[in-house]
Amino acid sequence: MNTRFFKKIYLLPKWLLELFSWGKSFRNNPIIGSYWLNRCGLHVARVVIAHGLFRFRLLLLSPLVPAEDRRQFREQGFVLKHNFLPRADFEKLAQELQSYQGDVREFVEGTTLTQRVFITADERARMPAMKALIENPHLDRLTRYCSSKNRRPLYYVENLCNHANVAPRPDPQRDMHADTFHPCVKGWLYLDDVDDGNGPFIYVPKSHRLSWRRLKWEYRQSLEACKHGDKRQSGRYWDGSFRVSDCELAAMGFVPKIFRVPANTLVVANVHGFHCRGEAKQQSHRMTVWMQARDNPFNPLFTFWPESTARLFEWGWGKVLRRLDGARLASGEQRNFGGKFSR
Repeated sequence: MNTRFFKKIYLLPKWLLELFSWGKSFRNNPIIGSYWLNRCGLHVARVVIAHGLFRFRLLLLSPLVPAEDRRQFREQGFVLKHNFLPRADFEKLAQELQSYQGDVREFVEGTTLTQRVFITADERARMPAMKALIENPHLDRLTRYCSSKNRRPLYYVENLCNHANVAPRPDPQRDMHADTFHPCVKGWLYLDDVDDGNGPFIYVPKSHRLSWRRLKWEYRQSLEACKHGDKRQSGRYWDGSFRVSDCELAAMGFVPKIFRVPANTLVVANVHGFHCRGEAKQQSHRMTVWMQARDNPFNPLFTFWPESTARLFEWGWGKVLRRLDGARLASGEQRNFGGKFSR
């Protein structure tokens, strides 16, 4: 009893800091996961404040991108651009990434094998086409604006191998969900044509906006998460990412959009909006340049990340990835390192 008490006192500052950051676990943080605090509106208050600050930062960064891109992102929750790169540049990039050999992380979710490479400065030095993409002014300004943080996102190369194995658990990415309680951004530049055969990205337009129906849904989910924790139960929760059913989407007036798109299409989406990985009808693969930007949602201004500190940040994030690798291996999750992408 005394040990548990002192452990709580020791962890209290961490729990409080998480409350004012991107912390989202209802199971690991008793403040975020307090039923009575959430009954009084704690989760909804965090959602509303984070969204208000996000919109304020977007306003400050509006000169970075054309009005049409701003309108589409604000209204629909995503920006879609076909033929993003000139054909010659895209072919060089696709050939460079498809022939890549290096430190490829592999992990299994259900029947999906995901292969991923974190693009550090060292990787960029030996990948000229990838370096040119990252330094593309149009892409740089668009991701800085959509993330609302005025910094470059983290870049990866990702290859999804569908129906690569038989697993007892389903792929959680195929459940319709919101990544977290606050606006954050992911992007994909598709290196392959995407259709029902290799599992298209599915997004629910306008679901990123705080309508009254969405707020009521967030409130109900927060109370359910307090009761059950955020372990995946009945297909609803996974690490603080709320799952949503087809009936709930219909009740909120939402209709999903399936992104069946050709290669060289760029999608940048606010993944507080509902989305999922579409079911692949056959054994197949889908390769993308994957971008992610997630920072403290309660920072009223930007993330000041000078380019001179980028290597230090990448080193720190690499340490986090290795720690996550160890935790997943300890939990029995299938994970290893390959030398090249599967095709």
